[in-house]
Amino acid sequence: MDPSIERDNSCFCCGIDNDRGFHLQFSYPAQGEAESRFLVPEWCAGWKGVTHGGFLTMLMDELMAHACNAFAASAVTADMAVKFIKPVPTGSTVTIKGQAESPRGRVIATKASILAEDGTALAEASARFIVMAKK
Repeated sequence: MDPSIERDNSCFCCGIDNDRGFHLQFSYPAQGEAESRFLVPEWCAGWKGVTHGGFLTMLMDELMAHACNAFAASAVTADMAVKFIKPVPTGSTVTIKGQAESPRGRVIATKASILAEDGTALAEASARFIVMAKK
């Protein structure tokens, strides 16, 4: 993989220059943690009224990547496992949380969760990211 991955503002999850993007905003409550809240659009359905699992996976991947920012200038997903716990209704607001551990060599272990407004876990993920550029 090319270690010269260049950041820009065109990411469809968080890029401010992507007019079709979701423009996610993040908070960083502690080192290696990232959080975001998101109102799931109706058009992100897999089944009627239920958010598509691939869309939920993308949100967790994004939050884990942002959690990695505490330890790396850039990191990319190597592998990811997802557990869907409860259906996520479209039109609902969810909180997405990502956590990253200190790197072991070039590998950062991460985890993420999607929570309902009452704090109920709806989906969880774990992943390994590869550091492409150190801080």
